[in-house]
Amino acid sequence: MDKYTPTHAFQAGNTKDFMRIVRQIATTATPTPKAANFRFEFNKDAATFNSNLLKDSGYDYDKHLLTHESQSTLAMGSELRPVEQLDQLFSRHPGYPLFRWNTIHGIDYPADDLPEPARIRDLFEQIEKGNHKSALHKDARKHVDKAMISDIELGYGIPITIDCIKKLKDAEVYPIGLQHQLTIDENGNIIPKKRISHDLSNKRDVGRSINQRVKEHLLPTVLYGYALLRFLHLIHNIRWNNPNKVILMNKIDIEKAYRRFHTTPKIASKCIAIWQTPDDDDIGVLLTRLPFGSSPAPAHFSVGSDITCDLANDLIHCPEWNPSEIDSPIKTEIPNTTILPRDIEFGNALEADVTLPKDQTAGTEGYIDDLATAVLATKSNISQVERAKSAVLMALHLQFRPHGGDKEPIKRPEAASARKLQAEGGLTEIITFLGWTINTRKFTIALPYEKAKAWSTSIQQLIDSEAKVQHQSLATLVGRINHVAFIIPQARHYINRIRKEETKAHKHRAVRLSQETKRDLELWLKFIAYARNGISINSVIFRIPTSVSISDACETGMGGYDPVTGKMWRYEFTAEQQVSFTLNTKEFLAAQISQQLGLMDDDSPFPCHLNIGDSSVAEAWLYKSNHDPETSPTQNAIARKMAENLIAAKACNYSQHIKGEENVIADSLSRDTHLSTEELTALFTNSLSHPLKPKHFKISLLSNQLISWIDSLAQLSPKKRELLWQHTPSTIGAGTCGDNSCGKYQQKTNILANSPKISETQSLLYSWIQSKMENSANKKIPSKVTLRERPPIMYQRLSSLVVGQTQD
Repeated sequence: MDKYTPTHAFQAGNTKDFMRIVRQIATTATPTPKAANFRFEFNKDAATFNSNLLKDSGYDYDKHLLTHESQSTLAMGSELRPVEQLDQLFSRHPGYPLFRWNTIHGIDYPADDLPEPARIRDLFEQIEKGNHKSALHKDARKHVDKAMISDIELGYGIPITIDCIKKLKDAEVYPIGLQHQLTIDENGNIIPKKRISHDLSNKRDVGRSINQRVKEHLLPTVLYGYALLRFLHLIHNIRWNNPNKVILMNKIDIEKAYRRFHTTPKIASKCIAIWQTPDDDDIGVLLTRLPFGSSPAPAHFSVGSDITCDLANDLIHCPEWNPSEIDSPIKTEIPNTTILPRDIEFGNALEADVTLPKDQTAGTEGYIDDLATAVLATKSNISQVERAKSAVLMALHLQFRPHGGDKEPIKRPEAASARKLQAEGGLTEIITFLGWTINTRKFTIALPYEKAKAWSTSIQQLIDSEAKVQHQSLATLVGRINHVAFIIPQARHYINRIRKEETKAHKHRAVRLSQETKRDLELWLKFIAYARNGISINSVIFRIPTSVSISDACETGMGGYDPVTGKMWRYEFTAEQQVSFTLNTKEFLAAQISQQLGLMDDDSPFPCHLNIGDSSVAEAWLYKSNHDPETSPTQNAIARKMAENLIAAKACNYSQHIKGEENVIADSLSRDTHLSTEELTALFTNSLSHPLKPKHFKISLLSNQLISWIDSLAQLSPKKRELLWQHTPSTIGAGTCGDNSCGKYQQKTNILANSPKISETQSLLYSWIQSKMENSANKKIPSKVTLRERPPIMYQRLSSLVVGQTQD
């Protein structure tokens, strides 16, 4: 990529100067491109005509483009404003150099070419083989016809003959398939949607597809992966700082998103599809824009849509912009604002453990071609509400070439989806974004009813059926339940059996589901119903913990405690249990029991439990468990029990690792079984100084119910270990022998005095817990600290990327 040296048209951070450029670009006439030389009709005559044009250029599309199409709709960047205008507005945006290059030269893929003999062999084989069966069924044909005709009539695809494909420089052909999806009509109703897929991963078994040849590490970095999580944090931040106030949202879709950006002629030649005309003539379609099914497409498209999103954010926060004076020409298409009845109560925001600007009252977030906006709707913020209403439309107007009306040489839709604009463009308290219904009044996120109904029906059919299940059905199921697990992460512990069945089906094409798997599917019906009813946004964002437990385990025992309530517990494993559980499993079990006991004392409506321990493995298992139910049944059972408890309590959980030498109290609880409860209490009271030692504490034994459950876990172990270890007391318990001598120790020892220096994060953790311990009696909220460093990309979108930061 050539080096781009920007020339800034306005002063960084100067919103008045920024608005001057916005006004200038919005009112500047933009030339409409000329008609292309090709014919965009889906018939044999047009394909023959177009093939002859390519023949005149030696079957080299790149050569034809440079010679004959430099001013036409096929020219690079014809969907966008002229680069001279874009330079003035976006020169400071970090993504603009690549976006500018793609606009001028087209999007290229970082992929190696096939050796010419292999390319030609694959080309002829695919022409002979044809498209996927999913696109060839009688009912599917009309949907593929519609999509192919649309791409051609809008000038995105050039029809050519099969003979031309065989002679075209760099040509590769990939099959067409059909996917089943859901969309909405102009009234907001969920309707079925069929989307054609261009399988650019075909021949994945031999590694020769264009997608497999892409060097993914060379693709642009993407932001959209955390778009929903960032949007929820934005909403949370507004509600946290403005309780019981209306928050409005809207959503804008970019119409024909991928088709707005050209690929290079070489990439276009490598992404050809073949379909039959109504007269049953096989016609090739040379797709000149980003194709669906292309692995680089999301990243490269997002380079442009991120700029759209960031411009919308800067417009929202620009007080000099008055939408009543200058705005998108299609602003009048935005539906009226709707607000829920006053008698519907506001959901409350609970404290987060990440910090966003207190004065942030609006923002836009984007996921590829979906852009959602949220804004605080108060009388004092009415100007920003008006800006938020049409900020995305205005951003699209400034970035994409305005519609030329009758001057357009070929049919061309607006950049914003008109159909979805009517359904979702108006400000409201409920929107559907990325497959989730967000309700800012109730402060919930839910699985849309139509999705829940359709997915539950398909799962029930799998439960009822005795027939083998095809791999594609299980792959679709895994994708759906992973979607649900975004707001119920604990439910991921119930995916293991289903995923294992999917792996078997991939190997054998189909598999008959076990009764255990069907029981898991019955649980997923409950999870889907739970998600359909809505979950508090508090349970999804990064939260300040409302309860804490610290645990540890050794080969002979385990223990844990709550430093706030002072409740402690310990348990000595039986000989059978010692050989049944690995040390990591014992650590995991201790963490689960501590969490379960901690949640019982947590009176938050949406608890957030912090597990602290010195096992990094157990810490990881608390978040995600992929234990094989057959080879690791004990770990799987512990994970499922933990998930059951969290879901029942409407809770979320975090884990925090500390060094073993700092986990003194829990270590003693797990090891010092040679001491009675009274002796251990005296030991902690008289000879231990530790920052996390409660002022008042009580050591208890586990309930018979928990002990029975632990014993049942031991029965699950497929392989017993040999008992090779002996009891080892803890550091502080090593000098005691159960002879009541610990009562003689009156001098307290600081067990951390000779330990390595505690990290800053660890120090903050201790300070936060101590603050919570000190205020537990009167329920005061301790000062906020960041207990776990989280990448800002997960919860906050950077601001002022277009307008720039004010120079100090």
